[in-house]
Amino acid sequence: MKDIIEIEILTKTVDDLPIGVGIFHIDDLNNNKSIRYIFMNKVLLYEMRKTQEEVFGNKIIEVAPEAYEHEGGIFVIETYMKIAREGGSVNLGLVEYSNHMVAGTYECSVHHIKDNYVYVMLRNVTDLEKTKNDLEKKNAELSQFTHMVAHDLKAPLQGIYASVNIIEDFYKEELSPELLDLYKIMSDKAKRMDLLITNILKYCNAAQKDVNVESFTTTDLLDDILDLLNIPDNIEIKTPVESFGIQGPYTKLHQVLTNLIGNAIKYHHKSGGEVSIKINMDGENHLKFKVIDNGPGIPEEDQEKVFKFLETLQSTNPESTGIGLSIVKKLVEDVGGSIGLDSKPGRGSDFWFTWPLDCTKP
Repeated sequence: MKDIIEIEILTKTVDDLPIGVGIFHIDDLNNNKSIRYIFMNKVLLYEMRKTQEEVFGNKIIEVAPEAYEHEGGIFVIETYMKIAREGGSVNLGLVEYSNHMVAGTYECSVHHIKDNYVYVMLRNVTDLEKTKNDLEKKNAELSQFTHMVAHDLKAPLQGIYASVNIIEDFYKEELSPELLDLYKIMSDKAKRMDLLITNILKYCNAAQKDVNVESFTTTDLLDDILDLLNIPDNIEIKTPVESFGIQGPYTKLHQVLTNLIGNAIKYHHKSGGEVSIKINMDGENHLKFKVIDNGPGIPEEDQEKVFKFLETLQSTNPESTGIGLSIVKKLVEDVGGSIGLDSKPGRGSDFWFTWPLDCTKP
């Protein structure tokens, strides 16, 4: 009696779960048309638009012959057979199911119970996938629109900038000191706006997923970056001895490190500055990069702002637009990495990020 009650409790629990659960028996492990429904909970019966009487004890070929008529259905059925024979579990990811009454996208996994028995777990993600696809489409359209607007603003702005410079260069002697000061302000503002638009374009480009995958070493990458940067005589750069091989988007990692190292140099306030670059393994599949300086540091209350779009700290540097580190964050997160910083005012900053050794692997 106790066993019967426990079975009833278990059956009711599984039946009321918010995800689909089904149990199958494979009569003949060499015949994929011998798979028989043992149990389907309420969610699965609803997704199939079937009743217990139509399903329990019957074979898939009898209840849902359409499963054998398309590639996705056959793939799932063959997975049932494989797990029934070999044991274990497998996550099939997203699969498509349809019959004459319903069609949708589902997250699906298959698990071994005992010889000839498997169970499947299913979750309907049709609406989620549609929402995700719609958002991706809108984001792409927004990115394209932003890129177009920024690009169209650059031409007239550069014209204004050039005109101001011509007036200052050719009519300098005819202008009063007050007017020269005004022209300088106009020139500086135009230059800053041009830089801001350029960085907005870079931010849009950073959102592009299509990248060229290359094989390179961290030593070669750092050599290229340091050759391009204008390093003042008062700044000492320390690089790691050990080199690591990377398979991934060279240009994007180059952009990340150039920005972090460039910032460490640009915002340094000491006559004897030091910037150290460290690279170590972070788990089995990632590297952890650190760019450490002994500069002014960043107050704790400002540290959350540095990676936000269009956020700038109290800085006298006119080239700070509040976009550079947001681009860095996007590039790092797009390859599955993470980024952060440790800093104290007067003691410098330690910017770190993780990057996969092989960006082609999920």
